[in-house]
Amino acid sequence: MASASRLLAAALVAAAVLAPLSASAQTAGAETVIGDIRVRGAGVIAVANQWFHLLGASTFERDETCSFGTAPYQCGLIAQGKLADIAHDNQYVCTLKEFPGDSRRWGTCVPYDFVLRGPIPGAEDLAHAWVRTGWAFAHRLHTDELVADETAARAAKLGMWAGTTPPIDAPAPQQAVGAVAVNDGNTLRVGGTLLHLNGIDAPELPQSCGLGPGQGGYFCGAIVRGVLVQMTMGKRIFCAIERRPGDERNWGVCGEANAAGTANAAGKPTLNEEMVRAGWAVVDRRVSTKYLDLQIQADNDNVGLWQGTFTNPREWRLGFR
Repeated sequence: MASASRLLAAALVAAAVLAPLSASAQTAGAETVIGDIRVRGAGVIAVANQWFHLLGASTFERDETCSFGTAPYQCGLIAQGKLADIAHDNQYVCTLKEFPGDSRRWGTCVPYDFVLRGPIPGAEDLAHAWVRTGWAFAHRLHTDELVADETAARAAKLGMWAGTTPPIDAPAPQQAVGAVAVNDGNTLRVGGTLLHLNGIDAPELPQSCGLGPGQGGYFCGAIVRGVLVQMTMGKRIFCAIERRPGDERNWGVCGEANAAGTANAAGKPTLNEEMVRAGWAVVDRRVSTKYLDLQIQADNDNVGLWQGTFTNPREWRLGFR
């Protein structure tokens, strides 16, 4: 089925090349996309089927809580909703870029006027507007341009700054151990620490895959999440964590913990290995080829994603459907 997957990806690339430039274009070495904003996560948005992060702004994950006095509330959910509320009345043109060491794409988005065929004159970009409400913080990894906006929102006690927020710039943990809450096929919270499974990638929650010619499709993103939930159900998980230069996220090699909770249980496979072996995740070759033999075997055995056709998750986030 690997050849079918590659043929599908090639067809999608060809379709993207032929798409109207009003949806996606290359200008002066930078890619731009135009369309509605769809909020997909903590500073993650989708425009014209392409997923990326807002440059200079972010917020808490959907399940994170803050407190107002002694009462906790879901600040992550509210903050992401605020971003959707700011963006819902406009079309946006977003300029995308990448940074060394960081596998994500980052975008700067401004309201777009289809009559003028350009940005609305004098309109504020989306990241600045969001941070000024107090429901996002200045993400300092690649720019400090929004620090003044965050400082002003803090001083005015706007949004989440009216109460108490979790630490934003927490030091990098070396390990995590405990019960698991699964966000998607390679993102989970272990003992309260949010991390991504290192060296692998998995379909996004809204992603769909094919069962084969004439057999229809299925929501592989939701299934992959369920697989990881089942793998971790009732288990105490240990993760060895690292960070990469140019990327502030936590990357873990995780598996069932030993009795002391200080390492993976001897002789037990890691979650990273299990997900690839079962065919529900692919190797992230930009990081490592450690699990490539397991992927080849899953492909040969037609298990998981390899039983039909699918688009590599990275290509899917780039808009290839």
